[in-house]
Amino acid sequence: MDILFINPPSPDNSIIIRDFNRSGRTSKEKIIWPQASLAYLAAMAPENFKIEILDCIAEKMNWDKFLNILNIKKPRYVVSHVITSTAQNDLRVFEEAKKIGAITITMGPHVTELPEKTLQENPGLDFVILGEPEITFKKLIKNLENKVNDFGEIKGLAYRTKGEIKINGKREFIANLDELPIPRHDLLPLNKYVFPFMASNFTFVLSERGCSFPCTFCRQPIMWERKVRHRSPKSIIKELKLLKKLGLKEFLFHSDTFTIDRDIVMKLCQMMLDENLNFRWACNSRVDTADEEMLKLMKKAGCWMIAYGIESGSPEILKKCEKGTTVERAEKTVKLTHKIGIKVYGYFIIGLIGETKKTIQETINLAKKLPITFAIFHTASPYPGTKFYQQVKEKGWLTSEKWEDIDQGGTSPVNYPQLSGKEIITEIKKAYRSFYLRPKAILNILCSVRNFRDLKSLLQAGIGQLF
Repeated sequence: MDILFINPPSPDNSIIIRDFNRSGRTSKEKIIWPQASLAYLAAMAPENFKIEILDCIAEKMNWDKFLNILNIKKPRYVVSHVITSTAQNDLRVFEEAKKIGAITITMGPHVTELPEKTLQENPGLDFVILGEPEITFKKLIKNLENKVNDFGEIKGLAYRTKGEIKINGKREFIANLDELPIPRHDLLPLNKYVFPFMASNFTFVLSERGCSFPCTFCRQPIMWERKVRHRSPKSIIKELKLLKKLGLKEFLFHSDTFTIDRDIVMKLCQMMLDENLNFRWACNSRVDTADEEMLKLMKKAGCWMIAYGIESGSPEILKKCEKGTTVERAEKTVKLTHKIGIKVYGYFIIGLIGETKKTIQETINLAKKLPITFAIFHTASPYPGTKFYQQVKEKGWLTSEKWEDIDQGGTSPVNYPQLSGKEIITEIKKAYRSFYLRPKAILNILCSVRNFRDLKSLLQAGIGQLF
């Protein structure tokens, strides 16, 4: 084995969401996240290399089984994620890989923000890729294969040299994302990924990178610096045709705001129709970037669900977190989306700065008022590198800097004068029960069930979130 790309086992039986542009979280709703980011890195490996993606979360693989496979395969290179919420757990991968003599490489927002600290505390880790990883990864492998031990010319890299930690200059972003190869979806366990009411075979498709909006809680600026870069519709269609050959019928566009460029969306949807691809797909969006004509064409092209970042039902909270949208706009867009026949997945965050029990109730009331089929209430988590992290730290509201406590799907590591972290978690439980334990909500979800797999996913998600 030349390179083993790894999504590590979880520290317990939990399901963890990891990606190289996400800080990650525990998924109580049992979503198993396609490792498309690792598939992109795999596509950058030399053609003659023997490579494999080992997704321990999808394979329900514990540490003992993983270590056994690691010792059998004995890869020369080990490449793996590190996310904030499971940092110490994830870093164990490199400690174990060193025991078999592998060269170890990591990437992501957590280590991009904290490269020196990560290398200092983890002698088993050789290289940290900062920011956008593909080009840096390709150049690093080339140097290592050619026995070139001077890495000073490789931008976007942190490493050790002569006992000291060296952090090279920042790498420029890939201007044209079409230059990236099609990711190696064929290396992924596609039939083991889980998302509510998606088919048993599905994956993520990258449409763009970056988000230009200034939300204080967002970790995207750590990786992409609020610069939005798009793939062309032609490039995306090429990938979709490949997915068709792999037998896939569904996918989710992997972007924070799929609808951010109206012209690209309209052109892409029309091309999907012209090519008669017949995919069923979903995407993420903002309520202020969608209009009726666009939504109708998206629906016609196969879009069945849009996940909107609504965040709060309080105008005050929306303003303080610099969301840039309004409650009124959320109501208008969600109702329009529902009217057109596209289901809505609502993202909400509870525990942002200024939050009170009153503003939380406003969020719950909004979620129940809107025609939302699925709602998720995240814990406001101050991930390192975000403005939210800086704000709560400066005010003395951060109660823990243990990385495992900074998890959107876990406990709250902040105490406000008017609201404690314990109260935030209690209110989140209340939000889930208030939203889902209604005849209307239950009926909406049951009407979405298409098969036994959907029903099983629904029961798992319900048990995880409500109880």
